[in-house]
Amino acid sequence: MSDVPDSSAQLIITTSRRIHATAHQIFEILRDPKRHQEIDGSAMVRDSDALPVQAAGDSFVMRMNNEMFGDYEMRNEVVDYAPDRLIAWAPKRHDKVDDVDWNHRWGWRLVAQGEFTDVTAFFDCSRVPDDGLRILRNGEWGRPILERSLDRLEAIACP
Repeated sequence: MSDVPDSSAQLIITTSRRIHATAHQIFEILRDPKRHQEIDGSAMVRDSDALPVQAAGDSFVMRMNNEMFGDYEMRNEVVDYAPDRLIAWAPKRHDKVDDVDWNHRWGWRLVAQGEFTDVTAFFDCSRVPDDGLRILRNGEWGRPILERSLDRLEAIACP
């Protein structure tokens, strides 16, 4: 995430833990949109038929649902991709052309530690406009989602 200004660091919410799985094993789960429902801590992800991500610039569509919008779709552009180390995507409504783009990002950083991996999940709001920051409580809205996602990822990676 080299393009994030230092002054915006407080708008990047993170949570981390050490997971007993290799970085490669974890990365294979994270890069596969078909597996995102399994690790989703928001309970909004329904499914995707996209192939695993191969590089920055790839995109995938995720079918979603929540109480406010009902069923909807998000197009996720992969903005960072380093195999076994980093993956991040910027979501935007796919099914609604005139939707406001908040420019937020979800992602994962992995640091291999032998048979363990230090995993950091992040929610980057450093580009979100002020009205969006109020709604997202400066990103804190995403913290419990990240924590539940890490719980789910660990359960999948370490059966």
